[in-house]
Amino acid sequence: MVPIIRSQAGRPRRGLPAAVFLLLLVSGPAHPSLSADHFPLEIRDDRGVAVRLAAPPRRVVSLAPSLTEIVFLLGKGELLAGATRFCNHPAASSSLPRIGGMADPDVERIVSLSPDLVLCTTDGNPRHRVEALEEMGIPCFAAAPQDLPGVLATVERLGALLGDAARGRAEAAALSRRMDAARAAAARAGGDAPRALFVVSVSPVIVAGEGTFMDELLRLAGARNAARSFRGRYPRLSVEDLVAARPEAIFIAGMGSSERFAPEVTAWKEVPAFRDGAVFQVDGDLVTRPGPRLVTALEKISEALAGLGRRRGGGR
Repeated sequence: MVPIIRSQAGRPRRGLPAAVFLLLLVSGPAHPSLSADHFPLEIRDDRGVAVRLAAPPRRVVSLAPSLTEIVFLLGKGELLAGATRFCNHPAASSSLPRIGGMADPDVERIVSLSPDLVLCTTDGNPRHRVEALEEMGIPCFAAAPQDLPGVLATVERLGALLGDAARGRAEAAALSRRMDAARAAAARAGGDAPRALFVVSVSPVIVAGEGTFMDELLRLAGARNAARSFRGRYPRLSVEDLVAARPEAIFIAGMGSSERFAPEVTAWKEVPAFRDGAVFQVDGDLVTRPGPRLVTALEKISEALAGLGRRRGGGR
């Protein structure tokens, strides 16, 4: 196994502000070591640990669905020797050997797959199990993007780690262009920013508050998060709270079409979204995984809000 060079662990770094990150994409790579496929390669991960690879990895294990999706986006799916039982996109990931879940990865199973790189996250993978892998000489790269620019930076860094820095830069730039297009479409819709809610549970009603990916998606799509007046990242709302929030659009992050509000909730026509039929279903995987499909979610939300604006004659 190739060795790991550790530095003193620092705080996980949040993603760059969108404007700064987009400037870096235009002016050059976000990190000097990402400018070419040059090994040995050392990249600092989101734990503040410097991970060094002597050569491009040939066997990779992913401990998070979002990371699995990025590997496939980079055209490196053939490198994956194992993934979690939750890795279901793209379809090809379903046939990968399973190493457990995010919260309970099987260390012995991972070791048996002989990986020369494990991709993990600080948001869900047990620290002690990752450290156990490192103690056995298996390099572990932790990614924990906190916003969309951070996701794009992760795509770029994994491209370099997997031996194709140019592909990583190209895919990050393509995602950035799609983000710009979605934001431009929202701007063209005109009118005041609508009040919107992202619901992660309909019974009880739990919504995405400030500082979440869903909050960022609403903002980028030109909306105001109606949950910002409530405390916590995922506040629980009573019917009275929902009426007071008066969302003009509601997005339900569900795992299927069965996610519906109870009739006694939607009966409150004081909520504009209920009164106007502006309740939209969004695949929960799109908005809960910090991966490239967050951009797809942004496109869908932007399109829905633009359609809502057109229905209202351009005014909100």
